[in-house]
Amino acid sequence: MKRIAVILVDWNGVEVTRECLRSLSYLNKSNLYSVQIILVDNGSAIPIMPILIGEFPGVIYFRSELNLGFAGGNNIGIRYAIDNNYDYSVLLNNDTTVSPEFIEKLFSQMETDSSIGVTQPKIYFQHNKEEIWNAGNRYNSWLGITSTIGYGQKDKAEYNFRKEMRWATGCAMMIRNAIFTSNNLSFLNENYETYYEDVEFSFRVKKAGFRILYVPDSTIYHIAGYSVNSNTTSNEGRTHPFIVYLHSRNRIFLLRQFTQWYKWPTVFIYQSVYFTLLICRFLFLQRPAKLKNVFRAVRDGLSMNYLTL
Repeated sequence: MKRIAVILVDWNGVEVTRECLRSLSYLNKSNLYSVQIILVDNGSAIPIMPILIGEFPGVIYFRSELNLGFAGGNNIGIRYAIDNNYDYSVLLNNDTTVSPEFIEKLFSQMETDSSIGVTQPKIYFQHNKEEIWNAGNRYNSWLGITSTIGYGQKDKAEYNFRKEMRWATGCAMMIRNAIFTSNNLSFLNENYETYYEDVEFSFRVKKAGFRILYVPDSTIYHIAGYSVNSNTTSNEGRTHPFIVYLHSRNRIFLLRQFTQWYKWPTVFIYQSVYFTLLICRFLFLQRPAKLKNVFRAVRDGLSMNYLTL
C-alpha cells in the first residue's frame, strides 16, 4: 500500500484550517493507499495544536515559532514525509476544502506513469463553486509572465481535459517523493519564502525530466487571498505592502534563475514596462509604503542570492 502525506501550513488561520480538515475527513477510502495529514503551525500567534487536537487527533502536528514562509513551512512537512518513507506529498493550502475524490484522482494518474512528477487538481472559488480559480497554468518565457487558465470563468468543457503544464500551483499539488530521494531534487526554495516558489519548484521538476499534469476530475475549492488580505482597508489598500515586496522580488528572482540569454531583450523590455506602470499606480493611489517596497524589491531581486538554501 502506498503512503500519502497531505501537508497543510497554518498561519493564524485556525478557522479555515478546521474546515479544510473536516473536508479531508470525507476523502474516498482506498486499499491502494493510506493518507496521513501533517499540519504545520507556521508561527501562529496562538498555537493551533491545543485548539484542534481534540477534534482531529489523527493529525501529525508540527510548530515553528517563526513564520518560515510558504516554502519553509511546507518543507517541514516534506522533510517528515521523506524521512518516514511516504511515496507522495500533497501540498494543500489551508484555506481550501476538497472533494472526496481529490486524492484518489491525483494518485491514480501518478500511478499510471512514473514520468509524472507533479499533478494538480482543478480549483474552484470557495464562494462560487461554479467559478474557476485555476484550471492549469502557462508561462511565456519570452516575456517572463506566469498566467492561470480559466481564472474567474464559469466552468467549461475546455477545462475538463488533462494536459501538461509548465508549472503547478502550490495551492494544491501532489508530488512524487522519488524526485527528491532518487533525483536529488531540492525541496521548495526557502529564499523565495512565499510567491513564485511553486513556479520555481515546478521549473526544476521539469528540468529534472519529469512531467507536470493538470487533472480536472480531481477538484477542490479555494477561498483565495485569506492569509494576505486584511478585513479592513487602509490608505495602502487591503493587501499588506510586504506582499508587494515578496511578489515583486520573487518575480525578479525567477527571471534571473531561468531566463535564457537570448530571451533577455524581450523580457527586459516587458518587465521594465511592468514595473514602471506598477510604480505609477502606487504614485497615483498615494500608497507610499507599497511604492517603497517596489523599489526595495527591485534592488533585492537584482542583488540577493535566489539559489536554494
